[in-house]
Amino acid sequence: MKISLPPKVKYIIDKIHENNFEAYIVGGCVRDAILGIKPNDYDITTNATPKTIKNIFRDFKCIETGIEHGTISVVIDEEIYEITTYRIEGEYKDHRRPENVDFTNKLEEDLKRRDFTINAMAYNENEGLVDLFGGKRDIENKIIKTVGNPYDRFNEDGLRMIRAIRFSSKLDFQIEKDTLLAIYNNATIIKNISLERITDEFNKVILSNKPENIIYLFKTKLLNNLHISSEEDENKIEKLYKKISILKKIDKVLVKRLVVLDYIIENLNIDCKMFCKQLVYSKKTNKDHDIILDLIKETDINNLDKIKIKKILNQIDRKLFEDYLDINRVIYEDEENYEKIIDILKEIEENKECYTIKNLKVNGKDIMAQGYENKAVGQVLNYLLNQVIINPNLNKKNLLIKKIKEI
Repeated sequence: MKISLPPKVKYIIDKIHENNFEAYIVGGCVRDAILGIKPNDYDITTNATPKTIKNIFRDFKCIETGIEHGTISVVIDEEIYEITTYRIEGEYKDHRRPENVDFTNKLEEDLKRRDFTINAMAYNENEGLVDLFGGKRDIENKIIKTVGNPYDRFNEDGLRMIRAIRFSSKLDFQIEKDTLLAIYNNATIIKNISLERITDEFNKVILSNKPENIIYLFKTKLLNNLHISSEEDENKIEKLYKKISILKKIDKVLVKRLVVLDYIIENLNIDCKMFCKQLVYSKKTNKDHDIILDLIKETDINNLDKIKIKKILNQIDRKLFEDYLDINRVIYEDEENYEKIIDILKEIEENKECYTIKNLKVNGKDIMAQGYENKAVGQVLNYLLNQVIINPNLNKKNLLIKKIKEI
C-alpha cells in the first residue's frame, strides 16, 4: 500500500537515507493513514543515533527533546518533527517506566516493544508498509490487540489497559478477548499509575464518539483499584451502560460530559465517587461542574420565569446556565422548555435588561451621596438590583435615586 507523506516528512526520511541510515514513519500516524484519517503529527524512527541525527540536520535547529530516550526534535520552517532511534526497553519494575533504554539497529526490536498491533507499524516509500504483528489485519477486523503477550505489555505499563479502552472508543473497535481478559486479570496494576496520566486517557474516552465504553472501567474493576468505585452489582453496572449512551448526545465539552456522567451515576445509586473530584482537574473545571450539577438537581425548569432566570444569571456565568439548559434538554428530552428559555435569554439580551450590580445605572458613590456608608452601600445596591430585575424599566439613575429616598 502507498501512504502519501507530507513534503517535509519525506524530506527528513530521504535525508536520513542519503546518509545510509534507515528511517520510517511509525505508530499512530501509520495507523491513521491506513484508516483514512489525517494524522495530527508524524513520528519518525531510525537506526541512526541521536548524535548522528543532530549531525545530519546540523543546518536546522535541533532540540534534545528526550535524548536519553533517543529522541531529537528537528525544526523545519517552524514545524517540529520528532526523530527517535530504534530502542529496546529494559525491565519494568514499577509498571510505569523501564529501568533503562538501549538503542538497537533492528526495526523489529523497536516495533515489538510497542503497545498494540495497530500502533506497531512503520512505513517509508522505499519498502512500503512494515507490519510484523498483523496491525493492518487488526485494523480491517476492528480489533484492539496487544503486541505479543498482553500480560507482559500491561505489566510493563499499566496505563495501557486504559489506553486499550481509549482506542476502542476512538476507533469503535472491539478489544480482542485475550487482551480484555488480561485487563480483568491485571486490574490491580493500575494503582501504580499516576492520576494525571489516568485522567488524560479518561478524558479521551469520555470525549470520544463512543463514551459509553467508560463501562469497561467498571466491569474490569479498574475503578475499584483506583478507589473511585466499589460497585459490585452487575445489574446496576448494566443499567449504567444503557444510560450513559446519552453522553453521545452531549457536546464534546469535558465539563458537560463529566456532569452528565456523575449525575447518572448518582441517580442510579451506584457506589462510585464523582469522577470530577477523584481525577485531576483544574479548580475552574471543578467549580463549573459543581455549579451545573447543582442547577440540574435543584432547579425545576418548569417553574423558571424571566425574573428567576435573571436572578440565576446574577449568580453564575451565562455560558454555564446555557450548558445546564442543554444538559437538561438531553437528559429529559425537553425541547419545549429549552426553546422557551432560550427565547427568554434572547429577550433579556436584546432589551439589555440588567441582572448584575455593575450594570445598574447607579454605583457606590451615588449611594454614599445619599448618606449611606460601609455595608449599607452594598445592601442598598442589592435592594435596587432586585427591584430592577423585577422591573427593568426602573434602571434609570433618577428613578433609582428616587427609590433610595423611599427606603
